[in-house]
Amino acid sequence: MAQPGGPRVRHEGMRLRRVPLIALITAALSAVLLAALSTAGVAAPAASGTTRASAAVRASVPWNRVGTGWVLAEYVSAAPEGESGPTALDLISPAGTRYQLTSWPNWRTAPQLVAWSPDGKRALFQVFSGKGGVEELTLATGRQSTFVLPGAANAIGYTTPDGLNIVAGRPSGTGTSLARYSLSGQLTRSLGYSADGQLLYEPSGAAFVTGAGNGLKLVSNSGKLIRTLPVPGVSANSCNPARWWNGSTVLASCDPRSGVSRLWLVPVSGARPVALTPPRNASSSGDLGDLDAWQLSSGLYLQSAGPCGVLQIFKQARNGSIKLTSVPHTEGDNHVLTAAGSRLLIQAPTSCTGSVSLLWFNPGTRAEQWLVRAPANMSGVEIAIPFYSRENGNL
Repeated sequence: MAQPGGPRVRHEGMRLRRVPLIALITAALSAVLLAALSTAGVAAPAASGTTRASAAVRASVPWNRVGTGWVLAEYVSAAPEGESGPTALDLISPAGTRYQLTSWPNWRTAPQLVAWSPDGKRALFQVFSGKGGVEELTLATGRQSTFVLPGAANAIGYTTPDGLNIVAGRPSGTGTSLARYSLSGQLTRSLGYSADGQLLYEPSGAAFVTGAGNGLKLVSNSGKLIRTLPVPGVSANSCNPARWWNGSTVLASCDPRSGVSRLWLVPVSGARPVALTPPRNASSSGDLGDLDAWQLSSGLYLQSAGPCGVLQIFKQARNGSIKLTSVPHTEGDNHVLTAAGSRLLIQAPTSCTGSVSLLWFNPGTRAEQWLVRAPANMSGVEIAIPFYSRENGNL
């Protein structure tokens, strides 16, 4: 989101996907366990990409056209029940053309896709095999580099606009201690404490927004507090920045002192926040908490929590009432990754066995464009990251 031209901010801003604290803890424990196994003389399987076999495919990618509407995804060719099977890293065009950039023989030891650099050139992975660590893959060449971040930190994402730094987090109390690292894994700047490890940087990269005790806070790249951004009536440390609503306003999901989470538009100027969604009764509405939202030509659509841990899409009317938006040929657990024009990019199970697919869906016309339709006997799209956009969901 930072504009090209002018002096480059050395420690660039970023917009991060949500990485729950439990995921950071799990990753850290996995790396420690694997390292311990290696020390004890039990060899942990190594993940290796089949980059040679993918050279011709990489050469066929129109790299100069990779941008908005493209998706990077890890596809697992194994049964959803947990059997072993290969994993592929696919670059998917807006038209649905899939380019397999690399692959690993077993999803159990394959690295996990964490982030796609905003310039579209590199991907970042968390490594769980061997001694663990972080792996970076240059997409056009297949070049890989692996390193361990100091203090057992776990990578969260890249900086913007070109991905010249990595941001990572370590569990700290009930939250996360954040820091910025070089592309070789060297610590460059401590970024302070975050309630849940989320960062939302200004387009210039000069400052970022993160959760605070009574709402959000705006912090400079040096870690200095610029201003607090209080949200009325919220529980302590419950506000999460979802994404930029416009150039000066952050969309945040906050838990009230009673009831389910609501969405707020929070100006970074310090002006009073405005509620985007009203208080709801979860039992009567079916909405167990509002997490994100997109204003499309056909209306305002919410990403909301549903029963049994599923994600649902609701359309909110001007009076605040909501109606569930079903997505055809899915099982009702619909994760919105981003929006483009009048459409939503959705990652969703498409069979009762848990097989996951990827599609563009226009909720106004009900039109579908399937990018990946996984067979019922395949796990399918385990992780998908759309090309960098302000519209990307922060889940």
